[in-house]
Amino acid sequence: MSDIQLHEKQSEVIRDLFVDDNCRYAVVNASRGFGKSYLAATAAIIAVQELMNLDESVPNKNVALIAPTYSQAVDIYYPLIAWQLGMEGFADKASKAAGQFWFPNNVQLKLWSYEASLRMRGTGQYFVVADEVTSWKGAGMNLKESWESIIQPCVATRWSPMNAKKFNANSGRALIISTPRGYDYFYEMYNRQDYDKDWKSYTYTYRDSPLLDEEEIDQIKLTLG
Repeated sequence: MSDIQLHEKQSEVIRDLFVDDNCRYAVVNASRGFGKSYLAATAAIIAVQELMNLDESVPNKNVALIAPTYSQAVDIYYPLIAWQLGMEGFADKASKAAGQFWFPNNVQLKLWSYEASLRMRGTGQYFVVADEVTSWKGAGMNLKESWESIIQPCVATRWSPMNAKKFNANSGRALIISTPRGYDYFYEMYNRQDYDKDWKSYTYTYRDSPLLDEEEIDQIKLTLG
């Protein structure tokens, strides 16, 4: 695998999810240019590595990365995971057409569209990335229904702390990422940290990213909000 280069704020989220075990559900409210896709792909890869360390007989060794559309999931995340981060060489099999990677010890990483997430119902998911959730529209449901009736149950039922302990594994977790769009269900998810210790939220602006040129941003501000 290629060296992963995270900036300080990206590393903060990864530490809380995978190193310090400070939360199970991380909600990242970040502006454009923060490196949300890179953070999401890195988190998915770390989850895959954790699962590959478990015995082959452990069930439900699945990682899901859900984007608003299938083209976004495949066009953005397949080359990022397969080539930039080098996971194609670690996989037993990889298919861009299927949006899927198969790893040793029966570990799978699958790229999903929000529209297709209905098919996730009934599966066990060790780790889920829910990307740009404020753009999840249509498919006969909304973000609230998708999260509460499909995604969180996939994590909480098969990879609850009790079940994970049987396999000497970590509990199931999720990373929810988006740019904000008003007081919607993403806003509700962001505020769950106020009363649920399993949740933790983060807010990052363009100033938190070393990837952006501040002079360029100041120039663009003259014509854009």
